[in-house]
Amino acid sequence: MPEIWKSNLLWPIVGHILTTSIEDAWYQALDIVMTHGRKYLIEAGSYEGQHRRTMPLVVEMHNPNVRPLAPLMPEGSNIPPPTTDEKIHAYMEYLISGEKKPEEHYTYGEDLSWQIEEVISYYKKHGFGSACCHMIVGRPEVIFFYNREVDYEENILVKDRETGEVLVNRHITNRWNCDPLVEVSSQCLRGVDVWVEDNSIHFWCYFRSQDLWGGFPENYGGLQLVKEYMASVLGIEDGAMIASSKDLHVYEHGWPVALMRIKKSEGILSEK
Repeated sequence: MPEIWKSNLLWPIVGHILTTSIEDAWYQALDIVMTHGRKYLIEAGSYEGQHRRTMPLVVEMHNPNVRPLAPLMPEGSNIPPPTTDEKIHAYMEYLISGEKKPEEHYTYGEDLSWQIEEVISYYKKHGFGSACCHMIVGRPEVIFFYNREVDYEENILVKDRETGEVLVNRHITNRWNCDPLVEVSSQCLRGVDVWVEDNSIHFWCYFRSQDLWGGFPENYGGLQLVKEYMASVLGIEDGAMIASSKDLHVYEHGWPVALMRIKKSEGILSEK
């Protein structure tokens, strides 16, 4: 059963779930957030003016490789599934590719793709007894993505010290937010901490904000496939996934279908 503890500090309730598969984690998280999450008015950002139910949540998935990765809906129900295994595999390709389309302001892959290979290379060269393999998504300066009054631009080069070969060449800018019709945003996923213990590779992922209904299963399904890829290349076992989100939420337009899935009525929704 989900565990909940109360805090008198920043948040009235913080959730902690111990579970097995991604599907079970998604269902338990949905139940907790809909039942105990606070009602939050979105004053800026996606779905401005709408409410969402949200809470900070830490989820430990001890067997995230259980198939299918995508949540299954109850047999005979008309509840639309939040994602599919096909979409999760496509999302994994997005994570390991550095390609960015002209209309995209950023992608997780532009940050993660080369770090994944660097972590694999590091472990092969130095062994697994290290706590330094933290893959960062975004830079501190992406805070300027939200600032329409300043221009931010940066070119980043990573070169081989001996040969001078350019290994990573990145350009970051907030120029796209000059258009007032463009919605400002920044990366929701901010880090994937990687470690190896008992010959198994584990991930600890942090999202500053995360859509629970559709985002959670697709995000962690894709990251699970990345973890399995790294395990296979390194010749070790696949391990656990810890999911940490400061703002795990369900948007107001998704409340009816979320309540249908957890088989509860609107009476559980408080005004807090």
